[in-house]
Amino acid sequence: MQTLEAIAKRKSTRDFDPDKMVADDLVDMIVKAGCQAPIGGNDRKSLHLTVCRNREILDEINESTAAAMKMEKRDFFYGAPVVIFVSASEKQMAPGIEYANAACVIENMLIAATDAGVDNIYLWGGVQALAKNAALCAKMEIPEGFHPVSAAAIGYSKGGSAQPRELSVSLAVNDI
Repeated sequence: MQTLEAIAKRKSTRDFDPDKMVADDLVDMIVKAGCQAPIGGNDRKSLHLTVCRNREILDEINESTAAAMKMEKRDFFYGAPVVIFVSASEKQMAPGIEYANAACVIENMLIAATDAGVDNIYLWGGVQALAKNAALCAKMEIPEGFHPVSAAAIGYSKGGSAQPRELSVSLAVNDI
C-alpha cells in the first residue's frame, strides 16, 4: 500500500475483536514505525513505549479510569488485544512538547498498522487518568520519572477493516 492510501484508509476502530491477536512481528513493526517519528530536540530518551497484551492489566486500567472519571466501568480500549502506551519523562525541553512528540509516535504507528491491515485507534482521555495512578504505572513497569501521555490500541475490528476513501480537505485551510 502506498503512504497516501494508508493515510486515506486509516480510521478509528471502536469494536475490536479481543480474541483475535496481532502477530508479534506486526506489533514489532508497528513499534519500530513509531520509533522513527520526529521528536522535538531529538531527545529519544524523553519517551518510553509500553506494549500491553495483558487483559487483566487492561481491565484494571479500565476500572481505575472509570473510578477516577466518576463514571460506570467501560472498556476505554474498545476490546483491543494490544495497547501501546507512550509515556513521557518529566524532563522535557519545552512545556507540553511531550504531547506533540507522543502524537507523532502514535500517528506513525497508526499509519503503519493500517498499511499492515491492522485496525487501530488513538487514545488519550483514559490514559490521563492512568497517569495519576502510580501503583498501576509501576505494575505496568513504566520507568520512574515517566507518565503515560497517550496510547495506540491495535487489533482487528469485529465489523471488518476500513474501506479506502479519497483524500479530501475537511479542516479549515487558509492559503495565502
